[in-house]
Amino acid sequence: MKFTLSQLYTNNDRKPFIKVGGDDIDLQWDNCNLEGMPAKITGASFHNNGKTSIVPHEELPKKFKAIDGNEYFIEDIQMAWI
Repeated sequence: MKFTLSQLYTNNDRKPFIKVGGDDIDLQWDNCNLEGMPAKITGASFHNNGKTSIVPHEELPKKFKAIDGNEYFIEDIQMAWI
């Protein structure tokens, strides 16, 4: 599954449940390291809501950490729900 930068920020906040890979493992998202990534919204001001930051998919993090403490590849995610 592919996520945008905005979706990764949202996943870090909401901690959705995730179904990963061929083992049909159900996990809960804990954190994806977004250090070095731009803010979710840029250019916001009192009169402007700003724009969602866009980063090419190739430059986004490839792994996320689940509540169980293990890291998994984002591309192995089959389904996500809250």
